[in-house]
Amino acid sequence: MHPRRKFQKERAEYVRGEISIHPKRFGFVQVEDGSEVFVPGVKLGTAMPGDRVVVRLRPGKTLRKNREGAVTKILERKITSLSGFFNGVDIVPRDERILFWFYVPPGKAAGAKPGDIVIAKITAYPSETDRPQAEIMQVLGRELTPNLESKLILNQRGFCEEFPGPVKKELAQIPDRVGKRDGKNHQDLTAVPLVTVDPVDAKDFDDAVAAKKMDFGYRLWVAIADVSHYVEGGTELDAEAYQRGTSVYLPDRAVPMLPEPISSGIASLRPEEDRLTMTAEMDFNHQGQMIQSRFYPALIRSRFRITYQELQDFIDRSDPKIHQRYLPIESMVMEMADLAQILYRGRRRRGALDLDLPEAKVKLDQNGEPIDIYAYPRLFANRLIEEFMLSANQAVAEFLASKNLPLPYRIHETPSLEKISDLDQFLSGIGFPLLGKGQSPENVQPRDFQKLLDSVKDRPISGLVSYLALRSMMQAKYSPENKGHFGLALSHYCHFTSPIRRYPDLITHRILKQALGVLNRNQNCAPERLDQACIHCSEQERASISAERDTIKVYQAKLMSKHLGEEFKGRVSGLTQFGVFVELERPMAEGLIPADQLSGYALNEKIHTAFIKVPQMELHLGDQVLVEVDAVNLAYSRIDLRLIGVLKSVLARSAQPLPEPKRKSKKKGHKPR
Repeated sequence: MHPRRKFQKERAEYVRGEISIHPKRFGFVQVEDGSEVFVPGVKLGTAMPGDRVVVRLRPGKTLRKNREGAVTKILERKITSLSGFFNGVDIVPRDERILFWFYVPPGKAAGAKPGDIVIAKITAYPSETDRPQAEIMQVLGRELTPNLESKLILNQRGFCEEFPGPVKKELAQIPDRVGKRDGKNHQDLTAVPLVTVDPVDAKDFDDAVAAKKMDFGYRLWVAIADVSHYVEGGTELDAEAYQRGTSVYLPDRAVPMLPEPISSGIASLRPEEDRLTMTAEMDFNHQGQMIQSRFYPALIRSRFRITYQELQDFIDRSDPKIHQRYLPIESMVMEMADLAQILYRGRRRRGALDLDLPEAKVKLDQNGEPIDIYAYPRLFANRLIEEFMLSANQAVAEFLASKNLPLPYRIHETPSLEKISDLDQFLSGIGFPLLGKGQSPENVQPRDFQKLLDSVKDRPISGLVSYLALRSMMQAKYSPENKGHFGLALSHYCHFTSPIRRYPDLITHRILKQALGVLNRNQNCAPERLDQACIHCSEQERASISAERDTIKVYQAKLMSKHLGEEFKGRVSGLTQFGVFVELERPMAEGLIPADQLSGYALNEKIHTAFIKVPQMELHLGDQVLVEVDAVNLAYSRIDLRLIGVLKSVLARSAQPLPEPKRKSKKKGHKPR
């Protein structure tokens, strides 16, 4: 008699989280504990981007580093509307991450014709038995202009340009100037020569600054628009601001969190106009250590509105006209510059990271067409303001924490042990280890990263190391639980300095007023569910960043469609199974060299290297390459490139020289994809 065989049924493990979906038909679920689960296309079920889902983990694939699972249940739908192309029966979503076509029932097309670009409200979500449905709400046109693209992207990311009727009604009660009674309980700082420093195209001014050299060191004033004086909790204005969570800035427009009469009007710190602020007054010793801080409501009058470039020219004394214009505040500006240098050196000593990554700036002509895209210049003037804002945010966070008050901390957690180990293993292999001899990944500090970045500065490999270091980091977010800010090497940090454009800053202002005993009696302080508010504001921040990136891609594709067949220098910015991403130097645009154009293409993700058989070569992140613009798909903002050769390899001592890029080519037309 054979012994009875015993079968042990493996117990299924389930996790919950938010799913992101890739157009190539796979997804990742960000689990509530901060880990990630890969979901292959056949296991996505009816999930859509942003949905909160339940995932069953695949047995044998339960390591946190590379877990795999299947979506078993949709807990909450994120997307309520969509934009796309109407084919006469269905809407084909503009967002490639939405993997379903939506059926439009008879009578629900709002007059749309085949080929129209539309915005629709979802009336039935996809299920295992029924097809998804939608009702067309607006017909936008038939041609994908950049202006229309911006509208579609805003809709896709859940942002609305128009404010609802109840909000507009409340705006009628908002004054257009500061009255004597408004400043009654505010300290008078109109004698302090505060100035605002912003980009040249800024429309709202959150902050004004001033500094003065003292016997003990320096005194710094950071005055922030007192938005909470005009936007009280429990109002329609507040509810709409919370829903938006943030302002969105696109190349051709801004979608403010608050209506313009507030954001660009009464709350904006315009020069030579009385304004109400919440002010942080901080004293620093000569080494840049904060020795005292005070917070209070204040009445200010900004002396000047200065752009970053003007401030830089003034500090450098490079433009006589600029110097003459701001001569009345010359001594204060130079003292501000001295203090900023001291604060920056102190931040470096503390070990805070300094990842100066380029930001794309789109230049448009009078018709809204892109004529150039370039890296936004990073000036000392930018750093000056950043140092002052960092100091104010830190001071407010430490003060409120000392009062044991709940607040939306801005946290940046320590990278995971797996990511630290993988990064150190790769960097050690190329001679630039992250960790010291015998140092455990558990003991990694921000200064270890900064030391690494300093060691590769001005080397060809610096771009690769910066990219990998950034990719190993956790994403900064808002949290009611203080977990510190790894990147800034701070134990306490919050957002206080931008209440016009960020809702968490508005929450912080109300909590600060409560701590100071100056909050209106009928005013709500922190939301009832601060944890939910932090999650929502973090999600809206990510949506805003995605909208900005998506729009820049539209302009990049539009601009590069005029350069088909031309050659450009660029750097390898991404390596994937489906091809190599290259970021062009100028215009600053990113395109893809498809894998099927590279003979014998094979990717080794662990060493961040792609191998090509014919001609035999290697491609690494950061390599300088020469490429040709092969095709542009305007409908999906895709730029396809063709590799000509490697100009300089970050992991090789030399590379075969190639001819300079050709700016004109006989090649015409455009290869549809």
